[in-house]
Amino acid sequence: MEASKRATLKDVAKKANVSVGMASRVLGNYGSFSEHTRLEVLTAAKALDYRPNLLARSLRLGHTKAIGVVVSNIVSYHWTTFVRGIEAAASQQGYQVILGTTADDAKTEKDYIWALHERNVDGIILSPASENEAMLSKLAKEDFPMVLVESDMASVQVPRINVDNRLAARQATRYLLDMGHRNIALVAGAQDLPSGYDRLQGYLDALAEFSIVREESLIGYGEYRFEDAYHATRRLMALTERPTALLVCNESMTGATLQCLKDLSIKVRDDISLIAFDDPAWTSFFTPALTTVRTPRQEVAKLALETLLARIADPTSERAAAVERIIPTELVVRESCKAV
Repeated sequence: MEASKRATLKDVAKKANVSVGMASRVLGNYGSFSEHTRLEVLTAAKALDYRPNLLARSLRLGHTKAIGVVVSNIVSYHWTTFVRGIEAAASQQGYQVILGTTADDAKTEKDYIWALHERNVDGIILSPASENEAMLSKLAKEDFPMVLVESDMASVQVPRINVDNRLAARQATRYLLDMGHRNIALVAGAQDLPSGYDRLQGYLDALAEFSIVREESLIGYGEYRFEDAYHATRRLMALTERPTALLVCNESMTGATLQCLKDLSIKVRDDISLIAFDDPAWTSFFTPALTTVRTPRQEVAKLALETLLARIADPTSERAAAVERIIPTELVVRESCKAV
């Protein structure tokens, strides 16, 4: 056989001296066959470097064993951890993951979704932009399997997996209030995203518990971007009455805040208490170790995948129901806060 020619199932069957149907049965691991036949077919397939035609198989079975995952920014710890969790769980179930990153651009997201749909992936997990709500509703009505994460799109009748961001921010702010802080600043995320909005509202909920009126000057909008967060922190640190504590709403903004504090010679804990959302490994060995809100990204990823696979297998099952599931967070107390 020519080196440039790809081996076919027929070639494997001929070399193993079995029928094409029997070779297919052995390689697909279905039906009955003897141990002798199994070894003959597998030996022939290995000798010929046989690789199955996945497209033909998917057309025959109606499934591609591939899913799409569309996220905003693969560089962030938040999404990197999520995607790795999806890939690990998908691999265990025999699925491949096709990844698309959008940089928070709604048109790019829309293009990815249509491209994945046209390539017949079995389903998609995504954190969608509000501009694409109508398109997602259309796909949901066509019974295309989807699971939304970090989404408040209740109108799209598919399962949603969310973290309780509002309660998490409330608890983190309450922790600072219980330590005696009253002048607490927030480096907030993008307000057009559910997580950004909910974390701001949780911060305000805690202040209201202590009868503290919202002070707009204490809210810096970092937009989940390093440069914006750096400038927001610098403005907050320039206030006449400088905050005694900061709550920063994601990992990339925490890096910006720490860089700004360093540039201004302001020491974490000694000069200002700090709590950060997300809990990458470096927060535990930073000096002082940072108190963080740990969002269970791998748990969210595993649940999202399990829900999508349930949706693919049987959209009428209880596990595939178009409901919202809320995952709790954890406040990890370390060394970056002190009482006043």
